[in-house]
Amino acid sequence: MDEPLKFLFAEHQRQRQASFILDAIAGGAFDDDGVRNLVKFLDQDFVDHVADEEIIFFPLLKKQCQPEDKIEDLLSRLADEHREDELVGDHVVDSLRNLLSGRQLTASDKKRLTIFAKHIRQHLAIENAILLPIARVRIDTDSLMFVSEMLKERRAR
Repeated sequence: MDEPLKFLFAEHQRQRQASFILDAIAGGAFDDDGVRNLVKFLDQDFVDHVADEEIIFFPLLKKQCQPEDKIEDLLSRLADEHREDELVGDHVVDSLRNLLSGRQLTASDKKRLTIFAKHIRQHLAIENAILLPIARVRIDTDSLMFVSEMLKERRAR
């Protein structure tokens, strides 16, 4: 967390891995421990990451970006996708919990898992290819230190 942009990228990599696990589960390849860990990740780390972006990172980018960056449109799109992730993610977690309780995934559950996995990868592609490079150029060192402290503070709770 001392290097917040690297931390965010690392979190994106974890989300990407989670998306591949979702695909594997939808395809029938899973074990209970893996599903339990995925549920914990989606319930905690994924939610924390979205909040980090919405509460800390996005507002800072709005302040430090230039008009030519057109950051408002990008952040609006990403925030909309975060809200969609929250709704769909709740259904995905419910499906995974049902799986842990012994219920089989329905065709609808499997489709929801694969759609969510694909959406995560598409969302991360935008954040990694567009948002993080802009942040590397626009966010100054003092602001990065502030982001680092905020990330640490949020996790100390």
